Amino acid sequence: MVEYNDSAFWVFLRHHIPRILSQLDRDEDSPTFGSFDRNFWHYKIRDFSSVILQQGMLVIHALYHEKRNDNPLYRDPLARRWIDGCLRFWASQQLHNGAFNEYYPYEAGFPPTAFSLYAAGIVLKESDNMVKDAKVMRTVQKSCDWLLSHHEREATNQEAAALAGLALCQNIVGIEINAKALETRLNAFYRSQSDEGWFTEYGGPDTGYLSVTIDCLWDLYETTHDDRALTSIRNAVAYVARMISVSGHTPVMINARNTDYLVPYGLTRFAGNDPLAAAVVKRLLEKINDPDHYLNRTDDRYACHYVYPSCFRSLPYLRMMTSDIMSLPCDDHYDSYLANAGIRIMHRPGKASVFINAKKGGIVNVFDVQGVREADYGWRARTGRKSMAITHWLDKEYKVANQKDVVTVAGRMSKHAWMKPSPFKHFILRLSGLLLGYKLIPLLKRMMIFGSPSIPVSFKRTIVINDDKLVIDDHMTGKGLNGMKLYRAPHYSMRHVSSAGAFVPEELLTIEKKDLIPVPGKNEFSIRTEVVLPSGSSA
Repeated sequence: MVEYNDSAFWVFLRHHIPRILSQLDRDEDSPTFGSFDRNFWHYKIRDFSSVILQQGMLVIHALYHEKRNDNPLYRDPLARRWIDGCLRFWASQQLHNGAFNEYYPYEAGFPPTAFSLYAAGIVLKESDNMVKDAKVMRTVQKSCDWLLSHHEREATNQEAAALAGLALCQNIVGIEINAKALETRLNAFYRSQSDEGWFTEYGGPDTGYLSVTIDCLWDLYETTHDDRALTSIRNAVAYVARMISVSGHTPVMINARNTDYLVPYGLTRFAGNDPLAAAVVKRLLEKINDPDHYLNRTDDRYACHYVYPSCFRSLPYLRMMTSDIMSLPCDDHYDSYLANAGIRIMHRPGKASVFINAKKGGIVNVFDVQGVREADYGWRARTGRKSMAITHWLDKEYKVANQKDVVTVAGRMSKHAWMKPSPFKHFILRLSGLLLGYKLIPLLKRMMIFGSPSIPVSFKRTIVINDDKLVIDDHMTGKGLNGMKLYRAPHYSMRHVSSAGAFVPEELLTIEKKDLIPVPGKNEFSIRTEVVLPSGSSA
């Protein structure tokens, strides 16, 4: 077995138990007993409970089974009552159609239904003598029926959670699942995986969400014994391994959905026999006590929503990882272009890692052995009081190419604006949700995620890769350029992603808005930028 100090990880997680339990209404006399949404039951600043947070029950469930001297919840009857309360409260929140709410009333969202059923399925499958309340069982059945009739094609991690939940629940006595319908969905899901190992997340690969999918894949395999799941995990692990830098960090904005985390459960389980997965897990967790480790910036919402549940579920299996550990791509000289993803990856062991995502406008991350050292996110320009023109976007219309030492991307700048909440907007949202239900969600996705109206400014970015530096040539043309004031884009994305937005060190590297470059009376603009590559350890 691999020599991994799971005790250190336990000490780290042990410090977060009070924080996570604080999200739960633990008063058994309370009408909201079992809710994991503190903003609902305690602060009362939300008038509904976001059901996706019920995944927090998996932390209690894992602690109940984790035998350690300093684990206060091991085999504790109170923990059993809390889990039962979580399930009963979950059942009380189901809508008439079988779905649940996450962001607003009447939402009937796919993620809260998929992930909460997945969590409930794990608890019910692994809890001997757990009280299987009749209402909870009816809730499970209605959730299964709803998920079988709704297919998520754009965010594959959500589809994976739904399928894992369905597979888990089909083994619960009294729950009926249409096996043929489930197999049709499973077949489509497995076929959707790219040859490069990733599943699509709103138009491209995302390492964080892929790790969530790996969690679900392992539960699918353990439940169905389907070798397709193992093959899928193996290919996904290979992709994740490529994305680990010489510092042990993964690039954030290179991801389609800008996630900064990886969840370890599925990786850890697969690492029982897979040397590459074992190397990935070991590298990801070896710096957990560093202030800039992603687990230290996970907010309370995602502490309950699959990040910390995955961590706690991993604990019993860390010491079971294979001792036959492979080297990671970042430990060797590595240079690869993933054509489907549009991502160029270069590793120089002990020196640097370079990531270029051509399909996101040619954004660049450079790491040395300490962490991210250079970042370039293209260009921004203000087009109105609330709107911006940007080149940092995931646009299927961009034309990308890769040669031996050159990566290019060409497209048009797109216009985006912030959505500032207000009481009136929330009133309209709730009214629309009441009238439209699930049909409202595609409209909201177009507004907040996919919208990319172009402006009459074309850009071309050419990145020349040398031994010691990157030379980035940006050229822009178009009548919309006349009088525009360009500036280098900061780290922040204009694309809404609920799990993104945590502070990351690379924010400190980007140039601020004050560095304006006016383009007076011209329809053409060019600029060259040089990024020096780290030449060795900066320790």
